[in-house]
Amino acid sequence: MTEQLSELSFDEMYRIYSSNNEAFNGLFFMCVKTTKIYCSSSCKAKLPYRKNVEFVFEKGHAIIKGYRGCKRCRSEFYPNTEPDWFKPVKTYLIENMFTKIREEELEKIGNVNISTIRRYFKHYLLETPSSYHRKKQLKHAYRRINKGEDYRNILFEYGYESVSGFRTAFHKEFGHNVGLINGK
Repeated sequence: MTEQLSELSFDEMYRIYSSNNEAFNGLFFMCVKTTKIYCSSSCKAKLPYRKNVEFVFEKGHAIIKGYRGCKRCRSEFYPNTEPDWFKPVKTYLIENMFTKIREEELEKIGNVNISTIRRYFKHYLLETPSSYHRKKQLKHAYRRINKGEDYRNILFEYGYESVSGFRTAFHKEFGHNVGLINGK
């Protein structure tokens, strides 16, 4: 694979980096001479001038040349590029199925600003923390209904205040009415 990548020209690698192509993450790194930082191909940082760039195929080579990992794309941690706060926040959302999520709580758990949490969720999961939590709740409710529980007995546990609100959210998420699962 490295042999095929080494056939890529400077122009091709620069184009890949400029398009933030995640498919090449970890296969080569762009080193910025002026900042002494190396980035993954999907980094969203401002594109540096071509004259200030060199490419390497292993992050070890970047380190040997005196570059440090980018804080934005977390290239030094590739392939584990999730921020430290992400797993505890995500775990909290999953484990607190019957709790209304408060953004202040997420900030405390992640020890990071809620705008950072929202931005990360939006970029990598394509939804807000609240919508992620709501989907997990609906999937959990779906499993319970599928096992025979009546949705009218469980919808309040998930924070819904009305049958119609639950039915609407359910239909939006799964594309069919809740009554079609177990005929109730």
